[in-house]
Amino acid sequence: MKKRGLSDVVAVTLIILLSIAAVVIVWTFVRSTLEKTGSEITASCVNVDLRAISCDLTANTVTIENGAGETVVDKVKIVYYDSVAGTSSVQDPTGGTCEGINALERTACTTAAAPVGTDQASVAPILGDRVCGVNPVKVDCN
Repeated sequence: MKKRGLSDVVAVTLIILLSIAAVVIVWTFVRSTLEKTGSEITASCVNVDLRAISCDLTANTVTIENGAGETVVDKVKIVYYDSVAGTSSVQDPTGGTCEGINALERTACTTAAAPVGTDQASVAPILGDRVCGVNPVKVDCN
């Protein structure tokens, strides 16, 4: 019986072509994800150094400070935490000078009454219509 098979050159060529086709197929799916991610990253949120300095639950105020970054914070959101229950609530300031906070500026923001059990607070800067991430550093409330 005569046995016939592919020559080594043809086999290697087929493997190379299949590998290239696989890379092209994977790249078409990955490229769109990478392009979307790149366009969503903005330097403005990265340059903000807004943090809570103190929290007073009797006066419903959180003192915040914009660090040495070059970004002016348009507005803020106050995040109250109940570390025992593991919950948090976000509030918009109702008073104080919590808009247009310049670099190295410190101000007190007044909010509605904090939820029962609140023991910590943090802040999230708002730049234009973009709400940046909440600063992970929390201050204890008294």
